[in-house]
Order: sequence, then C-alpha cells, then structure tokens
Amino acid sequence: MKDINFEYNLQQWLKLTDIERINIINHNWDPYNPTIGQKIKGEIVNEFISKNRITARQFGLKSFGWTVYMLYVVVDNSRERVPSKFLGLSVNKGIIISKIVDNKAMVKFNYGGTLEIDLTERISIR
Repeated sequence: MKDINFEYNLQQWLKLTDIERINIINHNWDPYNPTIGQKIKGEIVNEFISKNRITARQFGLKSFGWTVYMLYVVVDNSRERVPSKFLGLSVNKGIIISKIVDNKAMVKFNYGGTLEIDLTERISIR
C-alpha cells in the first residue's frame, strides 16, 4: 500500500483487492480531512453514475460514522432501485421525506438515520 498522500485513479483502484480497498478507506480516508482521496472519491462517484441509471437528486460519498464511508444516492421515490455495493463501497439510499427551504431537504437513509441535506450540488463528496 502507498503512503497516505498517494492519490489513486480509477484504473489503479480497480486493480486493488477488496481488502486493499477497505484498508485504504479505513486507514487513509479521514472524515475530518475530506480532501484526502478526493480524486478517487470523485472518480468512484462518477463511475457509479455512469454505470447505473438512477433518477436521483444527489449522488455522493461521505462518512456515515467513523470509517464507514459509503456511496449515497438521494431519491424522491422509495421504489427507485439502488445497488447495495459498488467498487468495494456500500451504497446508502436516502429518500426525501420533507423539503425544508431552498434546496435543503430532510432525507431518511437506510443507514445513518435522518439528516438535513443540501441538494444544491448534484454530486457531493465529503
């Protein structure tokens, strides 16, 4: 494994084993410093969007608890089908339960409870 400052690209990420990916996610990615791994996080989200035809308000990748990084999808309709895993990451489906003001909404996630999410950006990486 490379040092903490190493930035993977998608081709390198695809060559890693599941254990290597998990080690990078658990030991290198830091919710208090989301810029670590920003490049590969963005590439994973973009690949997820291109490989899945999901009508979503927002796609993203964030920590839903210490070392629990997940791709997430915010949808209006609970019937929207979302895969459970993608490129070594679990996928967390969030359903909009109420709109607050402007572009903010209360979103109930399968994992992580209910959160207020700003839907201004279509892609959010934190």
